[in-house]
Amino acid sequence: MPYPLFIDFEASSYDEESYPVAVSWSLPDGQIKSVLIVPEDDWTDWDPGNFAARGISREHLFEQGFSALEVIREMNQDLADARVFVDGLDYDQDLLDRLFEPFNDLPAFEISSVSELFQSYGYERFLEYREQLFLATGMSAYESESNVLAMLKLADELGLRD
Repeated sequence: MPYPLFIDFEASSYDEESYPVAVSWSLPDGQIKSVLIVPEDDWTDWDPGNFAARGISREHLFEQGFSALEVIREMNQDLADARVFVDGLDYDQDLLDRLFEPFNDLPAFEISSVSELFQSYGYERFLEYREQLFLATGMSAYESESNVLAMLKLADELGLRD
């Protein structure tokens, strides 16, 4: 039975000019893909404080990341025609748009708020669940893979597999 699909982004900063630097998404079997994204030429905003504790620098993105075009192609292939859930709809939608914008392309999938999926559980309870999971496991709320894993775990616990 497949899992619901989830996606989460990390951004260069909390400013208006921020751009996606990492993205994680889940697959129907519950596996998670995570990638760093090489900034496009006009993506220059960077808050080093956001990533210093994790040892990620802008240079690291260029050394270890994948081009935005490679990322959107793989995401579109993996998530085509699917409904994909996010924990921060406006924030993640902005970063998704920013990722696709340089290529005049659109996602082959639709994103929706996880609050729709966890409606009977409640969004506030989901946030508490996620916080407890992060405390218990040492995962960070500032890592896209951890956020996707938290959503997958709760979906599994709630029996939300198709």
